[in-house]
Amino acid sequence: MDINNFPDKLFTKKQLLEKFFPAIHKSTLERYMRDINKNDDFKEIISRPTSQMTLINAKGFFLYLKYKESQLHK
Repeated sequence: MDINNFPDKLFTKKQLLEKFFPAIHKSTLERYMRDINKNDDFKEIISRPTSQMTLINAKGFFLYLKYKESQLHK
């Protein structure tokens, strides 16, 4: 996977999973989102314009997954 395949745009959770990360389950995404909110380097990739809507930056989420992968190999 190449970072250029992921636009620097916001998507809903459903759109993000369907278009870019179909192998990730919704519950896994929600767990990652909780971790992202705790990490100062990545929390800007999640936007909550209303209490009912959460948007996630596709490129930022890909970078977060690469970060998680690098942490596994330490």
